[in-house]
Amino acid sequence: MKLFAPDSAHWYQRDGSPLHTVLSAKGEPRATTLRDARKLGLLPSVTNILGVIAKPGLTSWLQEQAVLAALTLPRIAGESEDAFAKRVVEDSLTTRDGAADFGTAFHHGAEQIAKSLEVDRADLLTSWLDLYRDWFQQNVVDCRWTEQRVVSSLFGYAGTADLLIEHRVHGLCLVDLKTMKLNPKYKIKPYSTWCYQLAAYRAALGVRATCINLIVNSVTPEMPVEHVWTESEMESGLRAFMAARELWMTENDYDPTVTVVDV
Repeated sequence: MKLFAPDSAHWYQRDGSPLHTVLSAKGEPRATTLRDARKLGLLPSVTNILGVIAKPGLTSWLQEQAVLAALTLPRIAGESEDAFAKRVVEDSLTTRDGAADFGTAFHHGAEQIAKSLEVDRADLLTSWLDLYRDWFQQNVVDCRWTEQRVVSSLFGYAGTADLLIEHRVHGLCLVDLKTMKLNPKYKIKPYSTWCYQLAAYRAALGVRATCINLIVNSVTPEMPVEHVWTESEMESGLRAFMAARELWMTENDYDPTVTVVDV
């Protein structure tokens, strides 16, 4: 059974249920598309909408992986340049997919901790999850919920938020977990789109909560690092998200607040 990251779905049904796949004409599962969304009146995910924003940091990292793959992959005798280039791309994407798999696995382990404080000792991420549990026990007074699906019918988007907690220091907090490779030589710099994502979730939920990104080093097991967004940043983040939403609708010629049936 394939595991999906909490907000990996590009499309959600109106009741907040993610729709990763639909059946093809042959009766086989395939990824849900924009055409399906128009037919079914689906809502785009928050991350789907934020995909219209350029991410130079991610683009640079992907380019670096491709260069590294080109430098380290052995050539196959008689292999054409086109075939080698295709293998380079596939190899570089393996690194990306590995990072996504780590994030998905960590989210599932974190969800279990929020529900029971238990860590599966057979889990390959036990060392990371033990430290996350330490953070959780030290800072969470009460967990209101974990992995909550959120829907904004008014603005036509949906998603899955990680945690709503009573924080020992910050009070009611909406928390989103982020796993990434951290370099000890550099200060952690959260991405602005993380703020936009949290702002969209908070607006859909209609709660007045402090927003936090909890950053987990995917290279070395370490105590998670909190990044607390200010109210000024959150207000700017919501404006940015709404601007991205307008651009997304224009680019895709689809207004998810209106059910359009494409026959």
